[in-house]
Amino acid sequence: MDIHLYLMCYRHEALVASHLSAEEFGAYMAVGTRKKTFGNVVFFELDPSFRSSELNLDQLEERCVPHSSGQPRRSKYMSVYRVMEHVPLEAYGQLHLTTRDGRVLTLDSQDYQAPAGRSEAFMYAELCPLTPRVVTKLDPLEFTKKITDSANPVSVPRIFFAETQVARDSDGRLAGYLPYNNPAHIEDCLDEITNKPAKFAKTVDRDPPLTAFYRTIASGFYVGDSTGIKQYAYPSVDELEEKHHKWWRSATMG
Repeated sequence: MDIHLYLMCYRHEALVASHLSAEEFGAYMAVGTRKKTFGNVVFFELDPSFRSSELNLDQLEERCVPHSSGQPRRSKYMSVYRVMEHVPLEAYGQLHLTTRDGRVLTLDSQDYQAPAGRSEAFMYAELCPLTPRVVTKLDPLEFTKKITDSANPVSVPRIFFAETQVARDSDGRLAGYLPYNNPAHIEDCLDEITNKPAKFAKTVDRDPPLTAFYRTIASGFYVGDSTGIKQYAYPSVDELEEKHHKWWRSATMG
């Protein structure tokens, strides 16, 4: 049986080996195990040839074996600590977004597309290894370079995050359809970043609840470090409704 390597990275990180395909694995992790009874699952499929002794992958073939009955091994945890920093950028493959009822949407990486003509601040949901919600003047590439620069007092070797929506109504309030539980505070943070040129970023929430998370995604997801960045563009609502209707219907529920 083929062995797949999955990096789970939704507010925690774990490297898991499995004989299951990505769709089967996502469904299993969301609804097929008592260890996880609610919530979304987000994970990368890594290059199957990637090996790292720091992540115990030198033991992969001897640890991820079928059960004695011949059934595939659904999950074998290889590492649960400081995983992302040991996986080089080139090893990251497809990104899989799983809803709480086990439906999987797969995104391919693409060359980074800088936002054109953007004047307002960005809001990012950091997902791994950090988890705050932040607002910033920096676009995704600039933000990645800043947060992974070891010369800065606060930095990480690699970062995974999503750009989330900050659309406003005509009166300047966050759009009513956005499911944030503290819209007034987010508005204040956005205004502070916009009106203070010397301030490049501000933490909105250190440990934010990610209610209806998939409904809040803007341009997409990003993983990067000092060597570069990979972008995983998020489909438009029209495309989600037309091509991924069942997944989107599930995603809008939580």
